[in-house]
Amino acid sequence: MSVQRTKFGLAGIVLFTFLLYPNSLEAIEVMYESFEQINGTDTVEFRTRVRKVNRTTAALDGEIDLKKPLTNDYKIKLDFFHSPIGNQQFNYYPMKIPPSGMCDFTKNTWPNYEQYYRSAVTNTIRVGECPVEPRVANISNHLLVPQMFSDYAPTGLWKVHVVVQTEAGDGFFAIWHMKIYSDGHFG
Repeated sequence: MSVQRTKFGLAGIVLFTFLLYPNSLEAIEVMYESFEQINGTDTVEFRTRVRKVNRTTAALDGEIDLKKPLTNDYKIKLDFFHSPIGNQQFNYYPMKIPPSGMCDFTKNTWPNYEQYYRSAVTNTIRVGECPVEPRVANISNHLLVPQMFSDYAPTGLWKVHVVVQTEAGDGFFAIWHMKIYSDGHFG
């Protein structure tokens, strides 16, 4: 009895992947759902709200009042959770920004994202700023853009835990909800 081999090839693998994960190769649209601060108002106070601009767009407005300098002792960590059908049943998602000191974050990670905040946030963190000095940053109509996210981020409801904390527990915790749609979802 002989085993018959098929020539699957690269084209077959790409086709198989596309059939298994159809929205992994699509363009996406991203929209804020909510943003809330859980604790740490002695370090920073978020006076923000998500506002509907129109039927298809939501923007973040408000201000962030940073009350203490954030040195490299403050570690920032983002954890992502995904709800594929948007019913608030979240699964931990392995995509994350690993913990790093705030100074390391402003030098290494922030340069990739600062451009998406520059036009909507006044007095934002400068690339490489260390320590991050106290300030009030005003946010006006900040929209999420697809370029901020991986091309392979699946559609659905997302929850992001933003934790900035020292070893002693000083810092803050905020939760950000966003929804990722396939491009053209709103026609």
